[in-house]
Amino acid sequence: MNSEKLYNVLEGFNFDLLLQPEFKEDSVREEIIVPIIKGLGYTANLPNQIIRSRKLLHPFVSIGSQRKPIHIIPDYLFEVNGKPAWILDAKSPLEKITNSNHTEQAYSYAIHSEVRVKYYALCNGLEFVLYNIEEVKPMIHIPLTALPINWDTLKKCLAPENVLSSNPFHLAKDLGLHLKRLGFDSFKSLIFPKTPIDHITQLEDLMFTTSTGLTLHNDEFVVTFDFDIEILNQLHGKIPEEVIKKLLERKPGEHKQVRFTDRIYYVNIDCNIGENLAENDKEIFYH
Repeated sequence: MNSEKLYNVLEGFNFDLLLQPEFKEDSVREEIIVPIIKGLGYTANLPNQIIRSRKLLHPFVSIGSQRKPIHIIPDYLFEVNGKPAWILDAKSPLEKITNSNHTEQAYSYAIHSEVRVKYYALCNGLEFVLYNIEEVKPMIHIPLTALPINWDTLKKCLAPENVLSSNPFHLAKDLGLHLKRLGFDSFKSLIFPKTPIDHITQLEDLMFTTSTGLTLHNDEFVVTFDFDIEILNQLHGKIPEEVIKKLLERKPGEHKQVRFTDRIYYVNIDCNIGENLAENDKEIFYH
């Protein structure tokens, strides 16, 4: 087993500062948001430009004969080659940024005829939440202590070279289904050396799972590994001990996911293909 240090735009920041009453919205902007947006590739200059606090000429949204006033001027509007791409609004650590009026106001600004962007985001120092105007639930919702492990995902969506694309994400093919189609389900043991993992989820009291992306023959796949308490015990000394401790502290009936915050860990996995077929409205997979 080995580990790989992840890129961290907030390296050195002390998250305990968020607990201090003096750490307010302006501190979130300067200490947290500025490093993030610079890391994504935006500056005050063209072509990937940060525009701060742009006011609307007509600050309302019209629906039929009704007009709803917009009470927000987002802290940041980002333009790529002169075209609005996404907005970001900063909040204090005490303010809620999901299922709140802040979310509604950011949405109303994003869809305004003078803006018309696909993505809007909010950050309160504790969390970063990104929405697509076409979806109700967040497409990205991460605690900022786990930003390193999610940095590539954030860049895939919000970096200037990606943000105006129609579909920054795509569903990778399920490796279990792929191997079944090739007849590998008859093998009693399959070994995946140096498999990257960045999280573990507890499914039941003594059952756990993790999923990751793998590239085989220049094709991308997602693979899910389910395992029991015996295998979890084998991970002692191979992943952070606090991860195992948090999983074992789970309350009955609770589904707990623990993510590694600043590293990806690589483990050798010996497994077989499961018999359980699961599916949702977007994918079919074996586990």
